[in-house]
Amino acid sequence: MVLNARPHGGEQKLSSTLDRIREKWRDRTDRMDRKEIPDGDEQGFAAAFFPGMIPEEYDRARRLKRRLLQTFRNVPLEEAIPGTELHTEKGLCYHVRTEETLPLRIIRREKARENILSDLKLIYGVGEITERELKEKGYRTIADLAAHPRFSARAETFLNILDTGDTGRLCDWIGRWFSRSHPLILHSSGLHEKEDFLLLDIETLGLFTRPIILLGAAQISGNRIRVDQYLLRDIHEEPAALAALLSHVGKRSAFVTFNGRAFDVPYIRERLAYYRMGGDLERAHFDVLHFSRRAWRDRAPSCRLTALETYLFGIEREDDVPSALVPEFYETYRRTGNVGPLVPIIRHNHGDLITLARIFSRLHEEWER
Repeated sequence: MVLNARPHGGEQKLSSTLDRIREKWRDRTDRMDRKEIPDGDEQGFAAAFFPGMIPEEYDRARRLKRRLLQTFRNVPLEEAIPGTELHTEKGLCYHVRTEETLPLRIIRREKARENILSDLKLIYGVGEITERELKEKGYRTIADLAAHPRFSARAETFLNILDTGDTGRLCDWIGRWFSRSHPLILHSSGLHEKEDFLLLDIETLGLFTRPIILLGAAQISGNRIRVDQYLLRDIHEEPAALAALLSHVGKRSAFVTFNGRAFDVPYIRERLAYYRMGGDLERAHFDVLHFSRRAWRDRAPSCRLTALETYLFGIEREDDVPSALVPEFYETYRRTGNVGPLVPIIRHNHGDLITLARIFSRLHEEWER
């Protein structure tokens, strides 16, 4: 369904409310920059508009923005954020590419198949008791069930999906019997080559129906990871950035995201529909957030990506812009023409993609058995 430029009904009310909040935010932040707010009022303002943000975090971000506006005054974009202007069939956008060493560990294909085939409960009608009885009779794998008088048809259907390498259908099949966080879904990713994985992360101007201002895609080649980021220098460049992102999606691509099943991919799909652009996003999708909650919920202080980054890898980001403030930093860039506020947005998105790859690899290390 193509979404209209102007929302209707409840969506229109939501949009109007967000517009009013944004205008208040602009007015109040402008006044803060002129130091016209009474002492102590900033914390109350932060709490009102960003209920999940602690006052110290908000205050650090505000000081960061001021420093960036001073540091990058009259500095061109190409100098502040090295990149190139990219021409696509949908117009122009700004392209930033980086590459670094990052070994990605993925469960071996043979081990992945072995783990998947050994769980007879993936076949309809087989529960824990039946599985135990079947294994006692010599049906050790789903392949063995292909000779069973009752379960042969379902087993053969499953084996066909597994043998054709259709991991999207395979994950859907597993998801019917187990949760989306189940290790067997992660093991299904072992049927892919590393080069198939397309790691995605986007930065937006707010809730759905608002533009995506930065689309990040990362891909693995050997022990290297390449990050491509497509930045909107102005809102009208969104179709070009979307087209650039779609150029990374191949026949064997599998998405790897952090909460991307609920946010990133549906958001990209909605923006493509808004511009009446095609794009097949029906791919195998490994959402690392679900696996992370299963693996570390009882150990990590939080399953937010940056919290896991600190817990697992000891990384503490400096001069990072909180996700909730990305829209304001971008709006400041649009109002002033100063590219400084864009710098931490690019770094934040890049850091999220690198950490996503590291968490994905760590999960494979811990869950391979």
